[in-house]
Amino acid sequence: MNNTKINIEIFCAPSCTRCGRTVKLVEDAIKSLDTSSVLWRKVNIIDEIDYAVELGIRATPATVINGELVFTASPDKNTLVQKIKEAM
Repeated sequence: MNNTKINIEIFCAPSCTRCGRTVKLVEDAIKSLDTSSVLWRKVNIIDEIDYAVELGIRATPATVINGELVFTASPDKNTLVQKIKEAM
């Protein structure tokens, strides 16, 4: 793996329990990679609806890696880790 910075955005809706699980999943996946090259943020879809629509997001949770919509539901950890590694 190289030192490329990976940006992950998790689009969530307020009080969405699936979104909370996805945020935890992303945190765990990043920890398992033991890297500081992954930056992530939780995005409130209501606050950033125009950006979400621009990315093609129609439902939450949605996960974007480096500006590309990768998951439109909560992925399993192994699949998420693989996608992060591919982005590196």
